[in-house]
Amino acid sequence: MKYNSNLQFGTTHRVIEASFKLTKTMHCHDSKNVDEMVNKLDRLKNEDFNRVFIPNYEYKVNDNDVTYTVDFIKGFALGTLVPKYAHIVYEDVVQRKSEWTFMDLHTVNFIVDYHTEKIYAVDFQSYTKIPNQKDRQECWDICRKTDMDFLKGNDIKINQN
Repeated sequence: MKYNSNLQFGTTHRVIEASFKLTKTMHCHDSKNVDEMVNKLDRLKNEDFNRVFIPNYEYKVNDNDVTYTVDFIKGFALGTLVPKYAHIVYEDVVQRKSEWTFMDLHTVNFIVDYHTEKIYAVDFQSYTKIPNQKDRQECWDICRKTDMDFLKGNDIKINQN
C-alpha cells in the first residue's frame, strides 16, 4: 500500500508516496507449531471476510521460526469500538458462516485505514477454526468489555499473548 506523505524542506514540503512494512517473527519452539502457523497463513491467503480485509503479506520459515512481512496499515485501531465499524467486524468476522475466523477481537487487531476507511484484520495468529457461534459471541463480548474498561481507565488485566 502506498500513502501520500510530505517531504519537508524547511517550511515547505512536497507530496511523495510512502509505504510501510511490518515484520513479525514467531519463535514456534517445535515443528508442530510451525506447521500450524504455516497452515493458518496459507489458508488466510484465500479467505474472504467481505468488508474486513487482510493486508498483503509474505512469509518464510527458518527452522522453528516463522517470519512474515505484511503491509502496515496506517490508520486507527477502532474496528470493534466505533459502531460504524464494529457492526461490520461483528457481521463479517464473528458471525461469518465459515468455521474459520479471528478470535482475538480486541480493537487493536482491527485497523481502519485513515484514508480509505477500509477495515483490516492484523492479528494473523488468532485466525483459527472456531465453529461454535456461542464461543465467538463470548469472545466478542469479553474483548469489547475489556477494551471499553481500558478506555475508561478502569484497572484491568490484559492478556498478553
